[in-house]
Amino acid sequence: MKASKIFFAAMLLTNSVAAQEVTPEVDRGIQSVKQEKFNFNAEVRDFDKAGELLLTYKNISADWIRADSDKNFFKLKFSREIFSLMGTGVEWHVALNGVDSARKSFAALPSVGINLYARIRPRLDFYLQFSGLPFGRRAHVADFEVGLKYFPRKDFSLSAGWREVNFKRRRGGEVNDFARSGAFVGVRADF
Repeated sequence: MKASKIFFAAMLLTNSVAAQEVTPEVDRGIQSVKQEKFNFNAEVRDFDKAGELLLTYKNISADWIRADSDKNFFKLKFSREIFSLMGTGVEWHVALNGVDSARKSFAALPSVGINLYARIRPRLDFYLQFSGLPFGRRAHVADFEVGLKYFPRKDFSLSAGWREVNFKRRRGGEVNDFARSGAFVGVRADF
């Protein structure tokens, strides 16, 4: 008899607590205390013994590879999602690729591409991306990347993979080119 009274009292207590609603004033106060996040991330990589910096805000990213004191590769990319479901998806992008050399020359070429990504495990992603565009014998650009991303924490990830960048543009007697391929490792933070 005592057990049934205790069970009945516990049921009444839990029902009355669950039935209480949070007032709009309290809800606004809770929302103002929550930390606002930017849609920004920064990644630093060691790409075939060259430094690489990737900055992304929403769907716009900037990539800079400093191969040596003579050549730099730049990429400004605009991405759009085609499909996404539970960490797996497809994106397409357009980009402006450029090479800057110490001889004070700069060459730029546009490209289009696709990015495929898939969630392998809850904290592990596989991705493959390609962008490029041929411009006949005078110019071409190709950028291929395949890798893995590991997320030990929500706002932090580690990446490793293979990347190949090939850029060439002939203008008169001047040739601007950048070719680099090799393994990379990187660290990324989300803000």
